[in-house]
Amino acid sequence: MINKVGPSTVGSQFTKEPPVRLAIGVYPPLWGELLAQVLGREMWIEVVGRAADEDELQQLTSKQTPKVILLDYEGLGPNAEGLVSRLRRLAPKVRVLVLARRSGAQTVVSLLRAGAAGLIGKDVELSVLLNAVRAVAAGEVWADRKAAAEALEQLAAPVRIEPEGQVALTRREWEVVEAVGRGLRNREIGHALGISEKTVKTHLNHIFSKLHVESRFALALWAQGGVQPRA
Repeated sequence: MINKVGPSTVGSQFTKEPPVRLAIGVYPPLWGELLAQVLGREMWIEVVGRAADEDELQQLTSKQTPKVILLDYEGLGPNAEGLVSRLRRLAPKVRVLVLARRSGAQTVVSLLRAGAAGLIGKDVELSVLLNAVRAVAAGEVWADRKAAAEALEQLAAPVRIEPEGQVALTRREWEVVEAVGRGLRNREIGHALGISEKTVKTHLNHIFSKLHVESRFALALWAQGGVQPRA
């Protein structure tokens, strides 16, 4: 069961406020169109557009300045956490509500660290989705209560990034790790460091091997200080 973290209801005065400007970023496009039609029927929601990939979503966010983005975790992957981070850098005030099949603590942790305002399962009823949109638009956090409690416990824990001397990474590899932690893609990392995308991939392979992580996702969590790499 997906529940909201925070007050159980949103005051009736919510409907007196300007409509919540909502952008929908889901894949496939047909699902996005159906969501736009259904959510757009609500008097308090203004659907400002829909996107089926990151480029479209960034353009939509820049032009329409939505208050809430409904983001498809699996559809717009493979690194949804990085996408959330990039959207927040593009529009710091935007609230990102993630639709996902997974709602465990680890997913909640990574998304909250990236800047998401909440996570809701794809199997919920429409009324629950509407409550979630209202909640994040009002500045609240939405997630499975148990997962959110575990996530907040991890987020509140002291930063545990190991000192550089304790991990056998080169200076360049540390720069790549830091960039991954900020949600940058390989192309963006290469541009920032003045190296090719192929070289970035080579560095990542070496980093994965040295830190005993198997994915970019795990590396990003470690780089942000909350989760250590596991063998």
